[in-house]
Amino acid sequence: MSICDLFRVLDLAAKRGDSAVVVKVFDGFNVVVDAVVGGRLLLSLAPPEVVEVAGKLGPGGKAELQMGRFWVQLEGVILKPTLVVVGSGEVARRISEVAAAAGFNVASLGHAASNAVYRGDLSDLEKLVSEGSAVVVANEGGHPSDVDAVETAIRKGAGYVALLASQRRAALVIKELLKRGIPQEVLAERLRSPAGLDIGAKTAGEIAVSIVAEVVMYYRGGTGRPMKEVKNPYEVLDNVNDDISQYRCQWRPPRVI
Repeated sequence: MSICDLFRVLDLAAKRGDSAVVVKVFDGFNVVVDAVVGGRLLLSLAPPEVVEVAGKLGPGGKAELQMGRFWVQLEGVILKPTLVVVGSGEVARRISEVAAAAGFNVASLGHAASNAVYRGDLSDLEKLVSEGSAVVVANEGGHPSDVDAVETAIRKGAGYVALLASQRRAALVIKELLKRGIPQEVLAERLRSPAGLDIGAKTAGEIAVSIVAEVVMYYRGGTGRPMKEVKNPYEVLDNVNDDISQYRCQWRPPRVI
């Protein structure tokens, strides 16, 4: 399985909200790593019998067992979402870096970014994208290839496609895509342009934060509303009587791959 195939599998799994179970198989001094996603082995390197055991593990769950000559360790994790970022300027680089810092598997096309899992050029877009993918096209000031990149991402089934553009340029891109036969309802549902959430972003880094926040909302099903509205603490003031010095929150972020 190539890294492009792996990107497509993780795209679909992460969009469904699936967890995975990482499987380490020890055979003497040799170790192979596989994962069970959606009830199937991702790379077919581990014994197929581990699928049944993996089905009983949620995120954070662990198991160890002997299978013939193999010693097997399993751990439930949450899958990292994947983001493909296309562009050659500072904004594209910042988007890739912010997304990687947020825990995404990032493919950077047309630019170099620290911690990106994959680096390539625009010609790689078609083989990286599949149903459920998230793609950001971010060339400052626009580039003639932008319309082609957006069209490719939408026709390959990407669920989230963002284009860095002004309101007027976004309208021009949409008109061109309509001429190319993409229905307006498809564009209205899947194309986000201008890209990002309205946080008043000005700098390249701030624009990157607004766009990555919108990608997180797409993958995780968020509302985009302020958290103090979603979980208003004033609504439960009369129901909390704990001693603040003794209160301990048990939540910890789950491990991701």
